[in-house]
Amino acid sequence: MAPPTPASATPLAASDGPEQVPAKVQAQVAAAMKKPDLAKKLGVEILDAKTGQVLLKQNENAAMTPASVTKLLSAWVVSNTLDLDKPLTTKVVNGASAGKIVLVAGGDTALNPGKGDPDHVNGHAGLADLAAQVATSLKKAGTTRVSVGVDTSYAPGPLTAKHWDPGVVAAGYAARIAQLGLSTQRATDPARPTPADPVAATQQAFVKDLQAKGITATVGAKVTATDQATVLGKVESSPLLDVLGNALQTSDNAMIESLTRQAAFHKGVGGSTADVTAFVEKTLKDAGFNLQGVKLADVSGLSDGTTIPPRVLADVLLSGTSGKNKPFAETLTRLSVGGYNGTLDNRFLKPSNISAAGDVRAKTGSLTDVASLAGTVITKDDRVLVFAVISNAAKSWGPYGTRAAIDDFVAALQKCGCS
Repeated sequence: MAPPTPASATPLAASDGPEQVPAKVQAQVAAAMKKPDLAKKLGVEILDAKTGQVLLKQNENAAMTPASVTKLLSAWVVSNTLDLDKPLTTKVVNGASAGKIVLVAGGDTALNPGKGDPDHVNGHAGLADLAAQVATSLKKAGTTRVSVGVDTSYAPGPLTAKHWDPGVVAAGYAARIAQLGLSTQRATDPARPTPADPVAATQQAFVKDLQAKGITATVGAKVTATDQATVLGKVESSPLLDVLGNALQTSDNAMIESLTRQAAFHKGVGGSTADVTAFVEKTLKDAGFNLQGVKLADVSGLSDGTTIPPRVLADVLLSGTSGKNKPFAETLTRLSVGGYNGTLDNRFLKPSNISAAGDVRAKTGSLTDVASLAGTVITKDDRVLVFAVISNAAKSWGPYGTRAAIDDFVAALQKCGCS
């Protein structure tokens, strides 16, 4: 049985349905909440996406291990710090002396090693296109031999978050964090090892592209380009909204860390894990969110030690769905759709939950003993609800049985004609 067509990209598109009655909502999902695979420790909060009315809560203030739904907090901060309409620019400029040029990192970690693909976010900008521009500029100036340095002064920081497990990184569950990287070298599922130095890998790929354009090019040193340096070529990513959305849909740990580091840099904050996590917490507190119970060990949810109560996730989501925060409302339209794309492409396809396919937009979370899901669902009678579900101490097959139980719970919400 094929899932239905996805609902409108706007989370509030169907919010004119009747408001739901809390007691009826609670009765609707009561059986789903009792499933043993939801584990010993379950935290839930369900809100009306427009009014914020609390429809159901259980352990909503408990400090729970959230896994990758942590990225929703980071995405809120990125959305409200950087311009979502602007692309990330990668450029090449003249170096300090003749025969030297500089590849300047600008935050794009999904550069295609060949030509850019304008129809996709991953690989939207291409190094071969950049090389073609640069080769033309060099040949006009009579230069055919260059050393290619690289400038990493934009939003610098360590290659991994402080508390990431080195074994997890080495296996490829997370790429290294940088402001320059290739579309072909991001973390994938199933995992495969990624470069120890994404910047060096990108620099080498660009040198090869230059060589293919008739320039004798070699890899140069790390340098800092001057603001007055002549631009020899540049390429641009998709708008940041799409880049951020892609990072959320694929649950790309390194890309979220990179984008959040860029937001911190924009505000004059350093790029260490401690600096960036403190920046996220401060930005959310300054915006009026109650962060009691929140402790961020990183901004992607991969590290041990992070805690977020379900209430905080629901409140952050509500800021977008209620229309109070327009940048985050835009970002929410890029969340994965149940049964269709991103980390939800293979979920909401079981007979017990396929009714919700196309009506769920959410961020997933998964660790060995953690399963979480937070986002929006459109009910049977066309009312949008916000939900945040975290299950710790999963009982069977790590988080997999719990994932299915969470999907059944959200499907029960979708079936709600609870007015």
